[in-house]
Parts: sequence; structure tokens; C-alpha cells
Amino acid sequence: MAKEKDKDETPPKYKINIDLQCGACAAIMHTHKDQPLPKFCAGCGAGMQKFCFKCHKKVEMFFEEWWPEDDECQRTYTTPRRCTHCNSVLETGAEGRDALGGHDPE
Repeated sequence: MAKEKDKDETPPKYKINIDLQCGACAAIMHTHKDQPLPKFCAGCGAGMQKFCFKCHKKVEMFFEEWWPEDDECQRTYTTPRRCTHCNSVLETGAEGRDALGGHDPE
């Protein structure tokens, strides 16, 4: 009987809000249900998709969740600083090269 009772209950409905955070300038972009996800940051123009130069694979974004209420979830996706496949440090732009100890040959 317990199984029949579980089948009759409707699953809980959650409201999920998704934001994207730029890995270069940390700007947060709010997404809308009917619009596609942006490919570039609105603040600095950096690409939201990253590829590893070492293993040549697309690096998956990770997310953090915050539940302000029981039925509402705020999920923020951001680009990682390391490759999810080979763990090498990802290129973050000119500012990132300076912070990582890289230098310009000129």
C-alpha cells in the first residue's frame, strides 16, 4: 500500500532561477526562460565556454546553489579555473597570465 500512496502523490515543484557568472570579471548575468544562454559576458566580452589548451576538451561549468525558500532555488553557474579533465590551469586572459606568473616576451 505504501507504494500505491507514493504513486498518487505529485512530485514537489521547485522554482529554479539560473544566473551565469563570468570567470574573468565576475559579472553576474540573469537568464530568462525563453532566451538562449549568452555565449559572451555582457560586462567584459569574455567567452562563457572554455576549452583546455592541454587536452583540447570543453571544460564544463560548475554551479553553486542557494535555497532562499523551501521551494525556490538560485543556481549560479561559473567557469572553472582548472580543467575538469586534466586539472591544468585554464587561460583567463591577460590579467590571469600576470597573476599566474606568465610574462609577455615583448
